[in-house]
Amino acid sequence: MSEQKAPQIKHSPGVPWREYLDEQLKNPEFRAEYDALEGEFALIRQLIDLRIKRGLSQRDLAQRAGMQQPSIARLETGQTASLRTLRRVADALDADVRVTLVPRQAKLAGKGKRRM
Repeated sequence: MSEQKAPQIKHSPGVPWREYLDEQLKNPEFRAEYDALEGEFALIRQLIDLRIKRGLSQRDLAQRAGMQQPSIARLETGQTASLRTLRRVADALDADVRVTLVPRQAKLAGKGKRRM
């Protein structure tokens, strides 16, 4: 019996995502939406960096926080989390959560002050 070689399949190269992103960022509407997510991405990056710095896997962190690993994975992919959940994860990382509200100066500049 002769050995049959598997056919070679040529794969097209993956989408050069950085080039694609750079192109999309030229669109002002896309750019505004992308920039609006900056805070969320920064929080996610901090969470992942601190988890790695502590030498924890997602499973380890989940166990410490009394959660399931998929919950940590969802946090790290930017799915919505409550402040309570963030605090549980922060406690498991021996960290604090700080949330601040900062007025948007550009929008406030054109408006008169209102008393509450």
